[in-house]
Amino acid sequence: MLDQAVEGLERSVRHQDQDAYEHALTSVWEAAQRPGRAELDAALPRIADLLGAMPVDVAGQLPILGGALVELGATPGPLVPMIVTGLVDTLRRVGTLIETWPQGTERPHFDDDSYDETVRVLMGVHSEKEAHAIAFAWYSLGAWCAPAIAVLQDKDARVSLPNRDVLTELVGRIGPLRVDLGSLFDVLEVLDNEPFVVLHRASGQGYELTVSGVSGNQQLETLLAATLIGPETDGLIAGTPPDAVSVAAATDGDPMPADGVKGRFNLVDHAGSWIWGEGRPADIPVLDGRRVVLLDPLPYPRSWRPGRLFGQMPPSVQLDRILPSVEVAGWLARLGPPGR
Repeated sequence: MLDQAVEGLERSVRHQDQDAYEHALTSVWEAAQRPGRAELDAALPRIADLLGAMPVDVAGQLPILGGALVELGATPGPLVPMIVTGLVDTLRRVGTLIETWPQGTERPHFDDDSYDETVRVLMGVHSEKEAHAIAFAWYSLGAWCAPAIAVLQDKDARVSLPNRDVLTELVGRIGPLRVDLGSLFDVLEVLDNEPFVVLHRASGQGYELTVSGVSGNQQLETLLAATLIGPETDGLIAGTPPDAVSVAAATDGDPMPADGVKGRFNLVDHAGSWIWGEGRPADIPVLDGRRVVLLDPLPYPRSWRPGRLFGQMPPSVQLDRILPSVEVAGWLARLGPPGR
């Protein structure tokens, strides 16, 4: 069923039949609801090939369809280069609109219906063809952001992401002027295979860990507590670990537990500043090649929802080594005074 639907999509592209193309997109989406992963994995490279052969401004909803198949379980690898290429091209054109839009004239909102007016204004600076391309990018950026967020919830896709520096620079520059880029910025900031040193002053314990796929500091706090609270005889921190519902909210369960996720520690960086829960692990300062986190007592009760930002991004907080007391003392001696 899915194979036949993709065949219809390929045929519509070969014949340049727009009506058939739109119908085929819907047919593929409907057929993709039932197959297993093997069929999805067979279909996605064919969609990626179609996307790679198309100009960015005629792809329509095809990038979104590719991202939807990834969300249904397809391995994202074949789609990643095409999504990055289309997203970079679209972001560059969006940047051109921002840079060349007449001063004193309000830029159009990206989800309104003023395409024709946008083209008219842009033709004061650009050729008609360029104006249409730039305006199309302004209004179609979401069709590339959504599948990018879908594929980047996969660790392999993040680790091997092509043109990461270019993409990150564009998102960072344009993001403040396009609120719809917020989640894309967040997923690009996710760390993988990142070494951490975590210290617990009250017990004198310290740990080396490797962190991947953790999108926010509240999620990090939950997973550190789940990993490090345990029997003191095992070198862990005494206390009550997060319950199963909270751990599930931070990993692969319902991210919105009814009672929220309760904090266990106050996270502090090596300079003595609080690590705010609303931030992300990439914001935590590095010392000697490691991000250093001090686990202090909570100054007041805290709870939050959701337990994680990205529903299909599996996190990993791996305990690599329990530090001997002499190493812990050396790290603690280098910490700044407590602050906020």
